Amino acid sequence: MGEPQGEHSLSQQGFLAGVFDLFHVGHLDVLERARQACDRLVVGVLTDEWAMDAWGARPFVPLVERVQILQHLRAVDEVVVIDDVDNHLLTGRLVFAADVDGVLGADDLNGVPGMHELPDVRMSSSTILRAAIDQRQSRSSVA
Repeated sequence: MGEPQGEHSLSQQGFLAGVFDLFHVGHLDVLERARQACDRLVVGVLTDEWAMDAWGARPFVPLVERVQILQHLRAVDEVVVIDDVDNHLLTGRLVFAADVDGVLGADDLNGVPGMHELPDVRMSSSTILRAAIDQRQSRSSVA
């Protein structure tokens, strides 16, 4: 659950950014924990071009579909498409980082004031899903 009322002002807006490709329970867990720590959660979805430049691979799931998935989650109040994380998005917000595939972590947000790192609680990974998809595709191409 969230922090006790006396220790945390619930009038804060939170911000979490990521690619959110191959959405899994690890993403859901991070979003729910971020939302519990703030009054309103804004999620920045990074573009395919950002993913290609930063990670060397295009997401499997198209940007518009990743946005739609996030828009339908109770933990998310607003979704914005971003091509970089800049200070105007972060000013006055509680910025969350997470060591979960597809979500910006502390290393990605190094130097952001007031950043709060959310630990990875559930061991689910886009990397594992991506490897399973690649393996299945390689088997089906042999047949």
